[in-house]
Amino acid sequence: MDVITILKRLINEETDGIHTFLNKIKSHYDISDELYSELLLFIEESDCKKIEFAKFNYPTLGLALETGVMINSNMVGDNLSFFIFVILHEIAHQYQFKKYGDKIMYECYIGNISEDEAAEFMKHTEEVADEFAIRKIRYLQGKGLIDLNYKPSSPYKNKSIDTMKTMVVQFRNQLKKENIKTSKGVSEYFYNLVKNKM
Repeated sequence: MDVITILKRLINEETDGIHTFLNKIKSHYDISDELYSELLLFIEESDCKKIEFAKFNYPTLGLALETGVMINSNMVGDNLSFFIFVILHEIAHQYQFKKYGDKIMYECYIGNISEDEAAEFMKHTEEVADEFAIRKIRYLQGKGLIDLNYKPSSPYKNKSIDTMKTMVVQFRNQLKKENIKTSKGVSEYFYNLVKNKM
């Protein structure tokens, strides 16, 4: 355990819900204490404020907001290595929120940047999140903690800019219709889109 994690625990800044989240994984999969500790460390080092499972009403596997990460509870029971990949992808976005701040991360949806720039930024952040997850999966495989036969890949590498632009336009139109103009509003919109039927 590194110094940052120890200090966070001493001042009680642990990721909200982290042990409930990891214990649910442990109750469904045969994971070692070492894998539990590695996941705990990855999550806490990202400065993720909260992590939880949620029943999603939208067809996505996970959601990262500046307020934390939600993982679709339907993922429990899937291949463990892929499941961990999805968690790590969403955790990578927490590092991005830490690096860029929520205003820049949500700029794609409400900013004054062009649709092309928004699509490029969105594609970049998703590809970086995939790359982070792939590196961590390989690290865990190198330690013998997850299936060596699992071959992680980057789904966003194959998505075209036109596909990303279509997503940007759809979300911008919806946010405009809902009169959402702030980062907080975008965060609440995505939270409600995933957790509630909108």
